[in-house]
Formats: sequence, C-alpha cells, structure tokens
Amino acid sequence: MEEEQDYVPRSITLADFLVVISGFAVNVLRAFEMLASELLDLAVYNANRKTKVSKVWEQFASDLEKMEDNNG
Repeated sequence: MEEEQDYVPRSITLADFLVVISGFAVNVLRAFEMLASELLDLAVYNANRKTKVSKVWEQFASDLEKMEDNNG
C-alpha cells in the first residue's frame, strides 16, 4: 500500500504527442484511402452501367430497324 501512495506518474513528453499525432495521421490517411477506394468502385460501376445501357440502346435501334424493314 505504501508504494501506491509514493507513486508519481511520469510526465508527458514530446514522444507522447508524436504518438497521438501519428495515430491521428494514420487514421486520416486510412479514411482517404477508403474514400478513394469507394470512388473507384463507383466509377467502375458507372462505367459498366453506361456500357450496358449503350448496348441495350444499340440492340433496341437494331430491332426497330428490322421491324421497319419487315413492315415496308
């Protein structure tokens, strides 16, 4: 019990601040990395969607031309 009363916690040093700041920087960088990853996924999804929509419109136009040719 006597040892606990005599215990003096160590003082805060520059290294403690550096650890906190570096941890914060790592978390911010991870957040930007996740944001970039999500934006990339969204861009790929959008490009694939536009390609599929374009193919559908091309097929629709082709079918329409065939129908017009068949009807006269």
